Amino acid sequence: MMMTLLHLFGIIVSLGGGLCFLLVFYPALKALDDPAHRMKVLGNALRFYHPLFLFGICLTFMTGAIHLTDLKISLGSLYYDKIGRILIWKFAVTLLIFLIAGMQCFGQGLKLGRMAYGVIPGDLATQERYARKIWRSQAINLVLLAIALWLGYALTKAVGHV
Repeated sequence: MMMTLLHLFGIIVSLGGGLCFLLVFYPALKALDDPAHRMKVLGNALRFYHPLFLFGICLTFMTGAIHLTDLKISLGSLYYDKIGRILIWKFAVTLLIFLIAGMQCFGQGLKLGRMAYGVIPGDLATQERYARKIWRSQAINLVLLAIALWLGYALTKAVGHV
């Protein structure tokens, strides 16, 4: 029961945080007139948001892996017959989520924050290009998270836990 609650908490943190970033925070940045200040605010926000987002997807992944291990024990030789096809798709989507999240958080986000504070060179046009890339990466990841959620539901239906 605790693993299920932790799994749901991870889903809420990653999906809810992503939706809030895309639909609330990012559009609110446009209210700031000074582009340099806007990029500094975004850089500061990403220092908080990206670890939270990574925590959510990692928590979801780990609790899901623990649940799959329990399923493998309980299903025995029927494990791959019952859920193998769904599991392959879920693993592929999960890999894409982590690759895009890594690029977004460790590549684009860190670089934008460093440029915004003058640690590394980067003009405002480059910073705004990175901000748009981060928005697109987050949007793609939200779609992939929704697909992974749907595949997880299909997986629970396949084993009869719905």
